[in-house]
Amino acid sequence: MFKDKRSTAVKAIDAKMTKQMRQCIEALRGGWATTDHFNVLADCRDMLSLAAAEKRDDAVQAVCDVGFVALDNMKVRYAKLKRIGASGEELQALMALVDVSEDFWKRQSGGLFVDADKAMCKARDGYREGAR
Repeated sequence: MFKDKRSTAVKAIDAKMTKQMRQCIEALRGGWATTDHFNVLADCRDMLSLAAAEKRDDAVQAVCDVGFVALDNMKVRYAKLKRIGASGEELQALMALVDVSEDFWKRQSGGLFVDADKAMCKARDGYREGAR
C-alpha cells in the first residue's frame, strides 16, 4: 500500500550494511572478531548517532549512547589484551544498536544517509589531524 520512496541504490546499501553488521555480531559471538568487525560496528554507531542528532531522535540517541559504552569497553579491553571480544551485555547492546539502525535507516531518505557519512568522515579527519 505504501511505497518505499528510497532509491534502489540506498535500499541496496542498507541491506548490505545490515547484513555486514549482523555478521560482525556473529563474529563477536563466535570469538573470531577482528578490528575490522569492530570498525564496522563503530561506523554504524557513529553514523546513526549523527543522524539521530540531526533528527532530534532521543530514543535512537539513547541506543547509540549504550552502543558507545559497549564499543568503548571493547576498545579498552583490546588495548590490554590485543583481542576483540564482547561480554553478554555488550553483545545485547550491539544487537540493539544494529536493530535500531536498520529500523531507523528504513524510515529515512538516502540524503540523510549520505550526509551522515560525510559528517562522520569529516569528524574523523578532524580527529586524526588533531592527533598528529
